[in-house]
Amino acid sequence: MKKIIDYLYSLRNQGSSYGIERMEMLLEKLGIKSLPFPVIHVAGTNGKGSTCAMLDSIYRANGYKVGLFSSPHLVHLGERVRINGKILSEEKLIRHLRVIRPLAEEIEKEVEGMHPSFFEIITAIAFCEFSQVKVDLAVIETGLGGRLDSTNVVVPEISIITTISLDHCHILGNTIEEIAFEKAGIVKKGCPVVTGWLPDAANEVIRKIALERGASFYTLAKQSSQQDLPETNLVGEHQNRNAALAVKVTQILKENFPVKEEKLDSGLQTVKLEGRWQVLQDNPMIILDACHNKEGATVLIKQLAQLPKNMKLVVWFGSLGEERAKEILSVLTQFASEIRLFKPKQPRACSLKALRSLICPIFSGKVLKGEVEKIDSHFNAIHSGQILLITGSIYLLGEIMEVVKKPKNNLGLSFQDLV
Repeated sequence: MKKIIDYLYSLRNQGSSYGIERMEMLLEKLGIKSLPFPVIHVAGTNGKGSTCAMLDSIYRANGYKVGLFSSPHLVHLGERVRINGKILSEEKLIRHLRVIRPLAEEIEKEVEGMHPSFFEIITAIAFCEFSQVKVDLAVIETGLGGRLDSTNVVVPEISIITTISLDHCHILGNTIEEIAFEKAGIVKKGCPVVTGWLPDAANEVIRKIALERGASFYTLAKQSSQQDLPETNLVGEHQNRNAALAVKVTQILKENFPVKEEKLDSGLQTVKLEGRWQVLQDNPMIILDACHNKEGATVLIKQLAQLPKNMKLVVWFGSLGEERAKEILSVLTQFASEIRLFKPKQPRACSLKALRSLICPIFSGKVLKGEVEKIDSHFNAIHSGQILLITGSIYLLGEIMEVVKKPKNNLGLSFQDLV
């Protein structure tokens, strides 16, 4: 059992090569010519995970059987594949892997260098599971970009592009227009597309591509006001914008997937999404918030400004890229009294030395070394009157939560049932 899971994770070490050819070959081996379930396909720099979670919650509240594919996971690999909110069990994960692994190895034998990647195999697992349990609707989040993402083999009911900003520039391009072109790769012939509050330049690229492909184009960017946005249980104005996007999608799809107004509201009030300004406990207050790029840092400023002024903020932070880390640390140092730096167990993770060098010299608070292995003593140093914010890479959040969620962690914390 462990060997086959290790095999899957070993594929992460092979590096990334983008394109849908391997995914198409794998689906052909699996005998899947077209997906037997309708799809909502979601891309974007930020907000796609939240929007997916909202759509999942809305349609489940209306009685639909919904499959949700999202990434990355916090603790359990099965979090990436959910049926009606329940994560894929390890037993089912392994069952799918035992079918898919030999097919992936066949592809490698037939065409050297074409072994499907970690993400492609997880995508295939999601498609197989959704097919087997016969979901009414699947909400599919892209991994990176859109045009060359493994999920882009789908022909959706609708495509969604949440936000666009400069991120992953070495892969997607160095301008808003170039990145918009990559994201717009998910727009399919005759399938509507809706965008959030995108820059005009990005929207223009997507609008032209939609026109070329005969796809109806909708955008929230032309709304005269962001007032009266839908309410949701997720925290922050950006989540209200994501909710507005989710509601717009339900309006466009109402003919084939009708929803009741009261059930829509119920869905928006019961969204489950780990790691997005998630208050784990109140005293001392512990907040889990994945923030990994400049756009996320802009949102973070607004959230931090609303915290109680009479409580000291302690931050635990780790990042996968120095440029990203610099943007986020410049925000954190404005509010924190103490920053503890961690190095996530990922190949692209920033070293503690690099992170320390990115902290503004005029920051007068403490800067400490963090180690996930010593998480119990780190938690014990937090006391009433402080707020602990665990932020940065979602991989760091996952490593910390993996320790916290163990029944015998001796931490005295009360959130083992997080996922």
